[in-house]
Amino acid sequence: MKDTKTRRILVTGGAGFIGSHLVDKLIEKDYEVVVVDDLSGGFKRNINPKAAFFKYDLRGRNGNNEKDILDICQDFNPHIVYHLAANAAENKAQFSPVDVTSRNYDAFIRVLAAVLRTKKRVFRRFIFTSSIAVYGSLQTPFKETDKPEPEDLYGISKLAAEETLKVMSKVHDFEYVIARPHNVYGPRQNMSDAFRNVVTIFMNSLLKGQSYYIYGDGEQKRCFSYIDDVVDALVKCAFLAVNEKIFNIGADKDYSLNELSKTIQNVAGVYIKPIHLANRSQEVKIAIADHSQAKKYLHYMDRTSILKGIKKTWEYAKKLGPQDYKNMEIEISSSKIPKNWIVNKAS
Repeated sequence: MKDTKTRRILVTGGAGFIGSHLVDKLIEKDYEVVVVDDLSGGFKRNINPKAAFFKYDLRGRNGNNEKDILDICQDFNPHIVYHLAANAAENKAQFSPVDVTSRNYDAFIRVLAAVLRTKKRVFRRFIFTSSIAVYGSLQTPFKETDKPEPEDLYGISKLAAEETLKVMSKVHDFEYVIARPHNVYGPRQNMSDAFRNVVTIFMNSLLKGQSYYIYGDGEQKRCFSYIDDVVDALVKCAFLAVNEKIFNIGADKDYSLNELSKTIQNVAGVYIKPIHLANRSQEVKIAIADHSQAKKYLHYMDRTSILKGIKKTWEYAKKLGPQDYKNMEIEISSSKIPKNWIVNKAS
């Protein structure tokens, strides 16, 4: 049933992979949606034409743009804010700490401050998309009651935002929900990023007739979560009685990267032997989460099998065609940078 008290929803990162699917679902349910995205990882083609769109760097690095995030919040006065804008490059964070931390924490706090400063505000709930990276190498399956121990700067920045929400909600009287999606894949995932999004990295290489890289022995285990299932749960975070809840959201069954590789090649009908490289620095070997809370409160269901999800994603990849990879800017040079990264030193 539609919440008649809520009409206007702000989605940051709404041109990205998860964000654009979320926007589609909200508009399908007849909510008014504003998207804010700097298009650093998203694409105009992903933006629902029924959403208002502002191209804006939430760190405030937009030069002389007419609209600041405070102006956007003031004009739109959202009831709900979904904050998905981030740089989800876990391994890159150790080599570009300023960029990753600013995109993850600075952007978050500027959005939160802006919506709280809105005059005659009707804002009531902030949904923050965090990550299971906050758990680090804790014993699996990760549970929301575990004390987080992140092992990379990406996880640290996400945890900092989580803790900030808890404090600010007490002081400024608003609700929040923290979602920790993990290993999400599906149509619209960025295929031009050679450094994250393992499913589409593998697919893009196969479309090019090239080998892709697997770090270490390939026995890292992940639960690959199909986009539709994840977004259904995210939508509910705004409207159910789940204030101050934290939810792991994702698939239950784990697969190794080697198993994922075989599945993708079988679906594609393209068989090219992967190249194995050394382990990446600070990479968590096993990342498996418990989803009991999401099932109990959000009625989350892991409906899409890996085979079905990979087939849908491969059809999207084929339709889009092979994509050129973007070079990565690195702030700190190091011998620990993976050998396959194509990098530029940031100015």
